[in-house]
Amino acid sequence: MMAGKILSIDSVPCGNTVGLIGIDSVIAKTGTITDLEGCHAIRNMKYSVSPVVRVSVVPKNQADLTKLVDGLKKLNSSDPLVVITHESNGEHIIAGCGELHVEICLKDLEEMYAKCPLVKKDPVVSYNETVTEESYMTCMSKSPNKHNRIYAKAEGMCEELCGDIELGTLFGPKADPKERAKYVNEKYDWDKDHALSKLWSFGPENVGANCLVDATKGV
Repeated sequence: MMAGKILSIDSVPCGNTVGLIGIDSVIAKTGTITDLEGCHAIRNMKYSVSPVVRVSVVPKNQADLTKLVDGLKKLNSSDPLVVITHESNGEHIIAGCGELHVEICLKDLEEMYAKCPLVKKDPVVSYNETVTEESYMTCMSKSPNKHNRIYAKAEGMCEELCGDIELGTLFGPKADPKERAKYVNEKYDWDKDHALSKLWSFGPENVGANCLVDATKGV
């Protein structure tokens, strides 16, 4: 794909950029294409920003709804950060990591992907709750077959620990479990066993400064 010309070729040597057609239905955002059975898939990138600014769009002419849906699919494939959702009331929500990002996505959608006039509503920032102190009650949830129960409670973490998780060097998803356990035990007085083998995940998306810890005993 050079200088506006598209040539059909049988092979591409390393170090060149090639356009592959017909894989949109299989790969949504990123993926690894190979014909080697023992090949390792390239891991998807984790982004430290999350889509917080939401804008709903509808086509100006209802007849262009199919164009909008196809355009949203193309936009979703082209931008790894954008999140597209469909509400029950018929609105299509585009979520991006800032007003400028959403503005660019809407411009691309209207002019390049959907190619139809759109009605855009004002951007909305979705607010998330936070934990300020330990829960005064323990919440319980049952599994669909009613045979298992899980009890949980929330408590806040100090800002220094949250900062350490976001840096990710000494305490985070990429840190060595043994070093991680030793570090939080000595600095923040965490239970060493909790930090070593009972820490299930960080969140959201395994990168944020939230921890899910299994503190059950004798279960």
